[in-house]
Amino acid sequence: MNLPVEMIASLFALILIHGCTGKDDASTSQQNAKGDVVTQEEGLIVATLNNVANAESQFSKTKDSVSILRFYTQDYAGVKDGRSQTVKDQETYLAEMLDQINVGEPIGILSKVMNIKPSFAGKFGWATYEYEYRVVRSGVLQHFSKGQCTAIFTKQAVSWLIRHEHCSTANPTPFFLNPR
Repeated sequence: MNLPVEMIASLFALILIHGCTGKDDASTSQQNAKGDVVTQEEGLIVATLNNVANAESQFSKTKDSVSILRFYTQDYAGVKDGRSQTVKDQETYLAEMLDQINVGEPIGILSKVMNIKPSFAGKFGWATYEYEYRVVRSGVLQHFSKGQCTAIFTKQAVSWLIRHEHCSTANPTPFFLNPR
């Protein structure tokens, strides 16, 4: 299981050694809301993250797990607050949510991604971003998570699929070392 992590670390090292930013790999570019130049491929990476968040937010209406899972590679391996996640874990979570929705449990999901900073080199891409995820049941907030992520993407045909994510929940209280 350490092989994928080692592969990802090697990929990052290779990209950093070569100094690739992917900026020269796309023929067209645009500016985002902050005025930063974003290449077409970087825009597609941003769109992938926004589309995942939208699909999650619409899940209680669409009841379509595939609308979310289609953005992930089959060998997806992620980490959320120190716990590993796979596509199978996501399928299980969505199936549990769907069971509750199908028995009439009023569930609302709000998933947002913000401050996305994408890059790519060839068929590999990455992005850092902030996220917010809320689950409301019967009008009561059941789960709230907010933090930062780094995602690694693989280009397959014309789509960028998420191969790995590492997300950490923001700590609401500052951490200070106690002087002795």
